[in-house]
Amino acid sequence: MSDRPAPRVLLACDFLVRYTAMLAGGLARNGAEALLLTRDHDLEFGGRPGAAREFVAGAAGPAVVHRRVEGRVRSPRGWSQAFRIRAQIGRFAPDVVHLQDSIHNDPRLPWAARARRGGFALTVHDPVRHPGDNTSRRIDLATRWMVRAAGLIFVHGEALRDELEERFEPAAPVVVIPHGIEPNPVKPSPESPRVLFFGRLSRYKGLDVLLDAMQEVWRTLPDATLTIAGEGELEDHPALSDQRVDLRLGHMPEEEVPQLIEAATCVALPYRQASQSGVGSLAKAHGRPLVASALGGLPELLSDGSGVLVPPEDPARLAAALVSLLDDRSLAERLGRLGAATAARESSWEAVGARTLAAYDEHLLAGQCA
Repeated sequence: MSDRPAPRVLLACDFLVRYTAMLAGGLARNGAEALLLTRDHDLEFGGRPGAAREFVAGAAGPAVVHRRVEGRVRSPRGWSQAFRIRAQIGRFAPDVVHLQDSIHNDPRLPWAARARRGGFALTVHDPVRHPGDNTSRRIDLATRWMVRAAGLIFVHGEALRDELEERFEPAAPVVVIPHGIEPNPVKPSPESPRVLFFGRLSRYKGLDVLLDAMQEVWRTLPDATLTIAGEGELEDHPALSDQRVDLRLGHMPEEEVPQLIEAATCVALPYRQASQSGVGSLAKAHGRPLVASALGGLPELLSDGSGVLVPPEDPARLAAALVSLLDDRSLAERLGRLGAATAARESSWEAVGARTLAAYDEHLLAGQCA
């Protein structure tokens, strides 16, 4: 980064509040003055009233100002509030406007953020939509417009940059910065072998492949258990009736997630299609190794040796990889420590914040100061 003072940054999103709040905190810890703009809903937090505000306050810290637009897009009150926030943002006079790709859900947000063509940064989390996601023509057109209007684009892996450039042919530079991780003290693995599948229950996540694999795992390790935790519709599978499967369906409160991960020997990501994985990053932060499909950005996530890659939709190979960790606690802990070390060194939110500021400086601010 140059010797210029750290900039004033406006970050705006609809969904992805967790990610954006943590990024705002990382930027602030690097000296930036950050303002966070979101819609006022708690859909990412199980619908508990006030949960999003609480999370932002804790994750971003007191230095980050949080502004919220209430109501739905058609709400006159919400538009009136957006007008007031737009005026406040004008007085804040951000040097950088940084949008998340979810912002197309609510046109009040980019309007209030004063995003101008060629002058904003954009993070694209999933260049290719996951199977089962909303793939309407409106969303596709909105995403395409944002990519082509951005002055700087961030993705979380080299494979994702390739996907984005192939699909959208952006004119703006595309910068790869890893998904941030909040480092945590690493606790010992559990005494008994335990697999964790955590996150949204969508078919592309490959839970059925994992359940097929567990039948093979149990032949070798009959005392192994599987915990399935997350929201969504659970497809029927014979293994679900096995008493060694622990189902925890529904929203997982934020404060319970660390204990959930630390209770596992390893975390399974048996995806059919993938961009990157916030769950995988979280597992690394807690020192738990991964068993993941070799596709999308997952090989990059495991490039530090923090787990085992397997071909997608291959229950036999998945089972063998799981057994290799479940049956060797010292190996599982060694791989977990490798991931935790990478998280602390390269992917902490403070490190991600520093790299993000450097990208602003090179691709957006240099032209302003020329």
